[in-house]
Amino acid sequence: MRAYLYIWNPNRWYWSDQQDAIYRVNNYEQYDMYWSCGNTKKIEIGDVFFLIRLGVSPKGIIGCGYITSTPYPLPHWSEEKANKGKDALRTDLLFKALSEEPILPLKWLEQKYPEYKWTPQAGGMSLPQNIAEELFALIQGNKKHSFTPMNNKDIDIYVEGKPKVITYKTYDRNPAARQACIEHYGYNCCVCGFSFEDLYGAIGSKYIEVHHLRQIADTGEEYIVNPIQDLRPICANCHRMLHKTRPPLSVEELRITIR
Repeated sequence: MRAYLYIWNPNRWYWSDQQDAIYRVNNYEQYDMYWSCGNTKKIEIGDVFFLIRLGVSPKGIIGCGYITSTPYPLPHWSEEKANKGKDALRTDLLFKALSEEPILPLKWLEQKYPEYKWTPQAGGMSLPQNIAEELFALIQGNKKHSFTPMNNKDIDIYVEGKPKVITYKTYDRNPAARQACIEHYGYNCCVCGFSFEDLYGAIGSKYIEVHHLRQIADTGEEYIVNPIQDLRPICANCHRMLHKTRPPLSVEELRITIR
């Protein structure tokens, strides 16, 4: 088994549809996402990935599945670096297990496999075969997170037929689309009117998250994002509330629930 460790640090990147992703995976629905693989270029379609949460407790492996593309460049996940035209390598991931709480806690991993560095600076680190196979078996033995393993033929068929979601992979990383949305609507939340600058002062100046109105995973096709029609500036709390349901609430539906 060829397997790689991918990293999610909530301090560095906000996973806007995490709750929806957990719902999908745990209800045996399809959930794909591109993810940074550091500088690793040898990753192949069909390799296994384990996603570890670092930076914020609780830490540990929260996801597992299959890699469904070879590495390809996209605008850097860091907005500052993306604004300078820098790229970062990504691969497509097909999640088969995903949890909000660690399936395999970091402390347990460090005690069980002290020879492996579980807190690397970048993702895409290769896992020794014996460790990968043991971790995979442990997840398979967990009734809540076990899944039917895919063979190479299954993965090839999936990759060949999977929908093209190029715009989905780039819209929230594209500074131009994000900025066009904000220039039109401003930095206040479109749901509750919250302003980070009003509450936090200079540190909150010119900060807001951007929410995608269209559910791209459901459309299954590529389309051109219109920053005015398809994106909205949303504060972090409202963003999470929008994704508490599936499909997510509309901006208008959430707005009328505010007391």
